[in-house]
Amino acid sequence: MGAFARGNPALGQCYPTASVVQCFFPRFDIAAGDVDTGSAIEAHFSNIDQVSIPAEHVDLTWQQFPRGSQVIRFRVLDRHSLGDSPPTVLRCRLLLQRVLAELGYG
Repeated sequence: MGAFARGNPALGQCYPTASVVQCFFPRFDIAAGDVDTGSAIEAHFSNIDQVSIPAEHVDLTWQQFPRGSQVIRFRVLDRHSLGDSPPTVLRCRLLLQRVLAELGYG
């Protein structure tokens, strides 16, 4: 159920996290991008509010990348046509349930 690395709990959790952020803050869209870590180019998801000037970025899983990593490109996903696979939908729902429970709503 998603990647996980001891000592790096954010690894592989960027999409479900971005999805949950969007649930609580609907003004934020999900951005899909590429991160240059210095040794590889890795896919990554975060959130962006394009209406704010300047655009406001929220990335709760950035700590999975080594110091000095940089986003080299991103595109904003259309929230109405994400096309998530059933396993991805389940991962997002599970994280949302856990966050709600932690906040006392579950």
